[in-house]
Amino acid sequence: MALELRQQLKLAQQLIMTPQLQMAIKLLQLSRLELVDTIRQELEENPALEEIQETQTEEPKIDQTVKDTKDDSTTKEVAIEEKIQEDIDWSNYLDEYSSPGRINFESESRDTPKYEAFIASKESLSQHLLWQFLMTSPSRKEKKIGSLIIGNLNRDGYLEISVEEIARMSESDPLTVEKILSLIQTFDPVGVGARD
Repeated sequence: MALELRQQLKLAQQLIMTPQLQMAIKLLQLSRLELVDTIRQELEENPALEEIQETQTEEPKIDQTVKDTKDDSTTKEVAIEEKIQEDIDWSNYLDEYSSPGRINFESESRDTPKYEAFIASKESLSQHLLWQFLMTSPSRKEKKIGSLIIGNLNRDGYLEISVEEIARMSESDPLTVEKILSLIQTFDPVGVGARD
């Protein structure tokens, strides 16, 4: 059984149903009559809410509006810009961005890459084990058996074939294969060469 240490980064998005979003969904499903009834009911139940009465003004005649638009075109542009600035509800805007449903992630560090990252080659498990095996100064026959054993290890370091198959491929006896396998099992990383 091989012990394995991994580091994973997982990014996930979640939709958090805030009370405002729940209310908006509820209100959007209502018909016009139901919406009016709901608003009236809320006005009756909540003393903090007040109904604003809109006063209806008479619509000016078309001839008069054409003359007024020619004269007041510059003043209307300024009035529109002022109206846009008044329409922004800053408290609602800030509430959206300060809610606990939003998570801010730190940006990646902009450090320069390390020098070793460019010159160091990443060594595979089989290369690392073969290097350790060659440090034991094996004979030619042992080198062949060790190479077969290391070559038949999976990514996790488990031996995928039986000792008998390795003995048959290397044309040697199973005891010698077992001896070399025991030597490889002492190498780093711990647990390499395990069969189950």
